[in-house]
Amino acid sequence: MAKVKRNKPRNPVAVLPIMRKGGVHEKSRSAERQQGKQKLKQLVSKVEAGLSGLDCVWCMAF
Repeated sequence: MAKVKRNKPRNPVAVLPIMRKGGVHEKSRSAERQQGKQKLKQLVSKVEAGLSGLDCVWCMAF
């Protein structure tokens, strides 16, 4: 009868940092902040160009 090959037990402490990297891919907080700043600058420049604030908000939504 052939011997059953057993897998080597894994170190649970070493596995945790690797598993922490997994999950949903999201933008970093700094990227979200930067995107908000860019949208605000675009809104301000459109308001200065003569569009009303409501029109600019409508443009930003789409």
